[in-house]
Amino acid sequence: MPRRLGEKERKTGYMYFNIENVKTNMSLDEILEIIFSRGEEYRKIAKEILEGIKEIAIKEDRKTMTINSEEMSKIINEKLGSRRKSMAYRVLSEFLIPMGLISYRREDGTYTLSQDFKNALIRIGTAYVRWMKR
Repeated sequence: MPRRLGEKERKTGYMYFNIENVKTNMSLDEILEIIFSRGEEYRKIAKEILEGIKEIAIKEDRKTMTINSEEMSKIINEKLGSRRKSMAYRVLSEFLIPMGLISYRREDGTYTLSQDFKNALIRIGTAYVRWMKR
């Protein structure tokens, strides 16, 4: 049975990128390299989780990129193994969910690939431009 997830405060890491390396057609690896610039292990775990959600949703022909808690447990156990299980849930609760890459609905225990991350970056950009104009 998977743990009850809630958003946790991020404890380490920082996002870093050179604007010349940011393209509109980046691979998941390139995106995660920016998000987890210091955490190679977190980057690998995030990739397995994100790709796992997408793979299952496509295979099951779902309208949204959504999986349930049992399917998330299966991704973690099969792709990451039991030794990295706690780290996988840490990556989910401290990074992927709070940053908006994945949304988690506690009521029904579902995980969905989310556009909230994109929307947050747009809001940051908008806030920066507004600040410049003050």
